[in-house]
Amino acid sequence: MSGAGELHLALWLLTSGHHIASWRHPRSDPAALTGIDHYVQVARLAERGKLDMVFFEDTLAPRERNGGVFGEVSFNSLDPLIQIAALAAATERIGLAASFSTTYHSPEVLAAKFAAIDRLSGGRAGWNMVTSGAAAGRNFGSGEHPEHAARYANAHEVVHAVRAKWAAGPPSPQGQPVLIQAGMSEWGLDFASSFGEAIFSAFGALEAGRAFRSDLRERAVAKGRSAESIKVLPGFMPIIGSTEREAKAKADEYRALIHPAIVRGMLGERFNIDFTDRPLDAPFPLDEIKATLEDRPNIGGPRARFLADVREGETIAAYAERMTAKPTGHLSKVGSPEQIADFMQDWREGGGCDGFIIQALQIPVEFELFVDEVIPVLQKRGLFRRDYAGTTLRDHLGLDEPV
Repeated sequence: MSGAGELHLALWLLTSGHHIASWRHPRSDPAALTGIDHYVQVARLAERGKLDMVFFEDTLAPRERNGGVFGEVSFNSLDPLIQIAALAAATERIGLAASFSTTYHSPEVLAAKFAAIDRLSGGRAGWNMVTSGAAAGRNFGSGEHPEHAARYANAHEVVHAVRAKWAAGPPSPQGQPVLIQAGMSEWGLDFASSFGEAIFSAFGALEAGRAFRSDLRERAVAKGRSAESIKVLPGFMPIIGSTEREAKAKADEYRALIHPAIVRGMLGERFNIDFTDRPLDAPFPLDEIKATLEDRPNIGGPRARFLADVREGETIAAYAERMTAKPTGHLSKVGSPEQIADFMQDWREGGGCDGFIIQALQIPVEFELFVDEVIPVLQKRGLFRRDYAGTTLRDHLGLDEPV
């Protein structure tokens, strides 16, 4: 089991990296992203760093805008469960997790697939329980995509059925796969506190992270669970340099890789207005966006923060420069290895998290830098393991076997 003060660390293994232009980096090899060798290399690197797990998302539909695929990073649609099955044979200790939809897969399929991977990997499997987006429904020919409430009601039923099937079958060395969840809505919080064991979250401030973690643990306890049965792991993009100045220069270099067409696509996706033919030196169309808010409900709620960030009289280019300066919607820190470790330590000791989902700018180059430069600092401070204490994903996360 892990120590009480130790961080839990996972890698979100997203193709060539989490920066939208990572594929354009000189040391990226886009042709390798549909083969297994790239993922084997990175999973072994994560295992060398003693991370808890690597995680793959599931892409049931491409990221589209104006009839075309938007953001080349989204082209990878390899089946994540097949990916972790292949990695089970190429690694020994690291946990292996994949997203699979409760909306578009039956309990029988989910239970059988994840149970097989869990046994074949020696108890290292994790299932990220997702309900999927509307584009997936069109791909599956199911007509209207269910609304939030219906999707989560169905998800409760599916997970109950899956766990019952696991309980009735031969257990793996960890009993059952670890259940992972990401969802910030009220439905998502109810679902997470009912079933989730590792929770992906997204916050910009420690106070908000602390409040979320406290609330989620209280909800779990109210449902008869232990507070320690839930590990909160916010997404985190470290931008590392030997000095803070070098790290900031690196961030600028990555930003310069973003093609103008992608910048326009990002703006269009954010505000649901076509920016394709708009001059970047034109005034930002704030009044146009506000005038049509009622016709664009997907801008409401959390997207209101994007409107609040627009400055009076600025150009599209000026807004875009600030938008691309923040390469992730999750936590990010620019600095030296010690500064990155300071940030992580503050969040852990401040009660904002139990660990982090690492989102590397580029994979494997920037992730290798994290493993070689930041993890040793964390280990020296007693904040991260020097070796695995157990063999299963539950061991790594400090989770008991399910009753």
